[in-house]
Amino acid sequence: EKRVMDGDTLVELILAIAIVGIPAAALSLRFVLRPMLKDVTEAIRSIRQPTSPQLEQRLAELEEGQQLIGEQLKRLVEAERFRAQLHSGSESK
Repeated sequence: EKRVMDGDTLVELILAIAIVGIPAAALSLRFVLRPMLKDVTEAIRSIRQPTSPQLEQRLAELEEGQQLIGEQLKRLVEAERFRAQLHSGSESK
């Protein structure tokens, strides 16, 4: 005698697959993909990071130079404001 699957049995089977199968597939994909993604991100980071201490030193020197230029620019602006105030004060007398 051949048994035919009715609608309720089919729904129960789909629910069982969804409840057990999908999380199992997700976990297995996580454990497979996670190490691969970790390796890829490490490779990208190693490409982007300067590998030479000389490059790091040059970058630090450039940052210091930019900071000094910024400070000098602030002093120049302050000096120009002061000069403008002195100049406007001498004209009003």
